[in-house]
Amino acid sequence: MTHQLGFDIDSATRAKQEAITRADDNSHKEWRDAALEAVFLTAFDHSHFIVDEVWPYIGQGYETHELRAMGAVMRKAVKIGWIEPTENFILSSRVTSHRNPRRVWKSRV
Repeated sequence: MTHQLGFDIDSATRAKQEAITRADDNSHKEWRDAALEAVFLTAFDHSHFIVDEVWPYIGQGYETHELRAMGAVMRKAVKIGWIEPTENFILSSRVTSHRNPRRVWKSRV
């Protein structure tokens, strides 16, 4: 019955990973590199933060049409060991994010 309604944890997990990979693949490499550096700088300056605080650290001149690629950047920072997710969330103050909940990240740098 849950399959008829579109509920399937394994399929949803695969779809999420595919979407993150697709967004990452479609973003500009220079932007991804600048965004990853921005995560490090944010983690260096803050013991806890949300992704909204990373954006100002991305230098001028770095743009991408695929802003959802920030999810892949954050995952890479976790793999490197710079940050770790917490169980806490804060509502975004970015107008374009419509007050969506943002995960609080803990710095490990």
